Amino acid sequence: MASKKSKWRIVGFVFKLLLALFIVAAGYGYYVYDTGLKPSTPYSTPVSFAVEENMTADDVVAKLYREKLISNELVTKIYMRLHKKTNMYVGNFSLDANMSTQEIINILTNEENAFRETCEVTLIDGYWAKDMANAIADQTNLTANQIMNKWNDVEYVDKLIQEYPFLTEDIYKSEHCYLEGFLYPDTYQFYVNTTVEQVTEKLLDRQLEVYNKYASSFRNSSLSIYEIYTLSSMNLFEGKTAEDMGLVSGVFYNRLDQGMYLGSSVTVCYALYDDYHTWQDCENNISIVSDYNTYRNLGLPVGPICNGNEISLNAALNPTKTDYMYFISDPNTGKMYFAKTLEEHQQNIDKYLNN
Repeated sequence: MASKKSKWRIVGFVFKLLLALFIVAAGYGYYVYDTGLKPSTPYSTPVSFAVEENMTADDVVAKLYREKLISNELVTKIYMRLHKKTNMYVGNFSLDANMSTQEIINILTNEENAFRETCEVTLIDGYWAKDMANAIADQTNLTANQIMNKWNDVEYVDKLIQEYPFLTEDIYKSEHCYLEGFLYPDTYQFYVNTTVEQVTEKLLDRQLEVYNKYASSFRNSSLSIYEIYTLSSMNLFEGKTAEDMGLVSGVFYNRLDQGMYLGSSVTVCYALYDDYHTWQDCENNISIVSDYNTYRNLGLPVGPICNGNEISLNAALNPTKTDYMYFISDPNTGKMYFAKTLEEHQQNIDKYLNN
């Protein structure tokens, strides 16, 4: 049997061997790690590097490696996790092939270094949701179908209802777009490469600003929030000026109080939807069967018929009080004429529409 002294010599030798192997492995690991962080080339080659929507940190690292901007994927991932630099920003970044991995990651994790091309989109007062979708699609990477499908996605819209107080479950009554009437028309700056969610939030955030200005008026109104926005859309479609919209709104309130049909041809326009081209189409189809047709259905239409603005919303909340029960609009001049009686109304029709 080996003596105890011999055994301890063996143990000592094994320990020294393991220690040596550990030192070698650690040294090699450090060498690999240190080398993996160095520039992939000593030559300066300026490049534009794009981080796209929905890319994960691992996706970005893989792309950096494919484009030969880093020399080691694993080392880069380890560095990012050790230094808690995994939050990448979407955009185009100016990099150079002779940058170290640390320099590249520091640039990509600083939002100020991200350049994102923007575009200006004007959404006109009175646009339908589908018009807005087309206008946005013309300037961004999105398609109109993508936008409309999202605006009719119940799961997504349910989340919006939780976030925006002016959205209620009544919006599901809409036949064409759940967000119709609530997409605020304005001029917006969007990223060219964007998402439907980002675009939608901008429109609804703008609407929220206006809604909050009139919060007390909403609370004191005899109409529900949904009904107010529905009336707002009618005011805008019918009237051209703030004065006209206030008077139009007053007529609608008077007719609602009297239990009369609202008889608004603009609701027929929306009932026609894809078959609507000119105001004559609306006037000639007042018998169309639709929940939007206020010639056939008492009260307000089933939902908003366009996307109104602050002026039309104010008119819905604060109508001009008069005895007027009727109005017409001269199709040539846009001037509106109001009447208290059916006889006066017919005289206006004969004078301004039948000549």
